[in-house]
Amino acid sequence: MITWLGAARSPVVRPSSSGLSLWFVLAGTLLIAAGCSSSAPPGSPETRTTSAGEKRPSKVKKESPELTAQVEAFCGACHAVPNPQSFPKSAWHEEVNKGFNFYYESGRSDLRPPAMVDVVEWFSSRAPKELQLPTHSELAEQPKVPFRLVRLLSADNLGQSHAAVASLAWRGLEKSDRPELIFCDMRTGGVGSLQPAEGKSSFRRLADLQNPCHAEVCDLDRDGISDLIVADLGSFLPQDHAKGRVVWLRGTAAGAYEPHVLLEGVGRVADVEPSDFDQDGDLDLVVAVFGWRKTGQVLVLENRSSEAAGFAFESHEIDPRHGAIHVPVADLDGNGLMDFAVLFSQEHESIELFLNEGGFRFRKEVVFAGGDPAHGSTGIQLVDFDQDGDLDLLATNGDMFDTFFVKPYHGIRWLENAGGFPWKDHFLAELPGVHKALAGDMDGDGDLDIVAAVSIPETTAGKQVRPDFDAVIWLEQVTPGQFERHGILKGHGRFPSMELADFDSDGDLDVAIGAMRDDDHTPSVGVFWNDRIGPRTGG
Repeated sequence: MITWLGAARSPVVRPSSSGLSLWFVLAGTLLIAAGCSSSAPPGSPETRTTSAGEKRPSKVKKESPELTAQVEAFCGACHAVPNPQSFPKSAWHEEVNKGFNFYYESGRSDLRPPAMVDVVEWFSSRAPKELQLPTHSELAEQPKVPFRLVRLLSADNLGQSHAAVASLAWRGLEKSDRPELIFCDMRTGGVGSLQPAEGKSSFRRLADLQNPCHAEVCDLDRDGISDLIVADLGSFLPQDHAKGRVVWLRGTAAGAYEPHVLLEGVGRVADVEPSDFDQDGDLDLVVAVFGWRKTGQVLVLENRSSEAAGFAFESHEIDPRHGAIHVPVADLDGNGLMDFAVLFSQEHESIELFLNEGGFRFRKEVVFAGGDPAHGSTGIQLVDFDQDGDLDLLATNGDMFDTFFVKPYHGIRWLENAGGFPWKDHFLAELPGVHKALAGDMDGDGDLDIVAAVSIPETTAGKQVRPDFDAVIWLEQVTPGQFERHGILKGHGRFPSMELADFDSDGDLDVAIGAMRDDDHTPSVGVFWNDRIGPRTGG
């Protein structure tokens, strides 16, 4: 039980007044060639019975304008029409089959599907035989920033043999101490912290949950002791269920963390961020319920705690769509109210701002649309990248957990806030499988560079990943908007999480990476020590 100003209460989430009930990410199955999300049974014949019982064999010439119009109308009914160049010819039968199954299982009957054999032919005839993967020549000169990779020995297993470190964050937990590297292991359930060192790093386990995906530090109960708010997926693999949770790890004076569930009975929760959205002095929470196919939404939990009511929240559904991955918070329009951005994946593939108009009402503005349900969004960071006084976005698309193809169109982009919508799109680098990109001044020249890390599934890597693939790169900004690419780790990257910080207090930024650890050779957490100022000698 939680004591709130002397009243013993359990934290609860109330349904909102609108009657809406409450209900890491590994990305779900791609909703590709037809537009409706649902679970899908295996198999779909070339001739399919419609809701009216009509058999629909092929009757249209494969290259006719009529077929093109039918395919675009059917396959673009709920999302952008897939780009035939997104997959090789050999993949399109399976992708179209999945799309038809999604449609028939959705219960919709308002569309007239073309014959599946015609749709397969339409996509495969426009597709490449193979996807041509990028190659990058190395610069002749050595980069001016040398990095040394050191595995953190005390974190080698995080207590388990197969950790999956979904997030890393350099945050202060204790006011008197230096920050700690907080991690979430979404496979084994651990939430913990590390003090990186070249020798044995200090390590402590803070809590054991189900499948924690992201943790953020705040003081939720305003007692002067740091707490953690954790997004808990509820399952490691993507599923439609109601096991997702938001968990408050309440810090105690003794240094322990007591788990209290603030939200449950929802789909897979991928992110949660605290902020005072209504300016009443306490912290509310914005929640990305990724879900999967049938479940998912974006919620704001209004903090309605009081001495009489105890610790309580009221839920507001802000957006009913599934697939939300990240919800970073900032005042994005300068009106003094806190807003948030949402990265929507799945078939939506968009980045949208939710601008606070007061009273838990938010106006949506699209800053980027991927234009293809195979875009594969993986992450965003709010940052003033061009240092002009407003916030921009770094965005990555590198999801390979849907179709298991290494895709040449994956990469890193800077979305420049130029004062209107959408934001100006600058594609900076190709990087198949990229999951995380962060901005930081790695070389101390005053501008922001980018470090990015790759995560490619083992099932994909065995057939498609070459030894010269980049697993971690540094994009050095040499002049405004111009970059030199440096590969700082080659081969099979399996790093869904990363953090930049001066871990050794020597005046430059180091790089921590967290792994999907499937063997004894890959460290759960490793650090690239930045030796720009000089090799580190202390522990």
